[in-house]
Amino acid sequence: MENIEQLAAKRHTLAHLLAQAVKGKYENAQLTLGPSVDNGFYYDIDFGTDKINDEDLADIQKAMQKALPSWTEFTHQEVTKDGALAAFKGNVYKEELINEIVGRGEKITLYTCGGFTDLCRGGHVENIKDMKMDGFKLARVAGAYWRGDEKKTMLTRIYGLVFNSKAELEAYEVQIEEAKKRDHKILGPQLDL
Repeated sequence: MENIEQLAAKRHTLAHLLAQAVKGKYENAQLTLGPSVDNGFYYDIDFGTDKINDEDLADIQKAMQKALPSWTEFTHQEVTKDGALAAFKGNVYKEELINEIVGRGEKITLYTCGGFTDLCRGGHVENIKDMKMDGFKLARVAGAYWRGDEKKTMLTRIYGLVFNSKAELEAYEVQIEEAKKRDHKILGPQLDL
């Protein structure tokens, strides 16, 4: 159980690192949410007029690796609604999230690491300087509507795969490729079914 929690913390930490790398390369990008998921994490981003695709991921991943040594520890602070809105002024997504947090009567916390601050509840790697990125890869880009609502803005979702080791990552990638070979949407037409 502890290993699962540590892996979730690593995944969430890398989502923040991705967000910092994206903001470093795309200054006008508006960040939304970046949760950990079963095989890694994703972060939904409004790139505005900038467009990215899978070919851009290698450069973003290099920026993440370059920034990692400056990530020594997370600090957090509880802020007021006004303080949070000031910190994310102009980001309509963070402003919506802040108003929801206040509406639920919850505390607003900001986490900072490596000079990057994000709205977050926590759950990060404690010893970042010991964190390795050998079981990590930015996997793909997809579209996702804000809050899953097709009437809202289409965002860019960047998926990252995160495992405990490079061997686990490679095994997962092989498993995914094998599953694609058995996809009924592909096999059906090939077998004239």
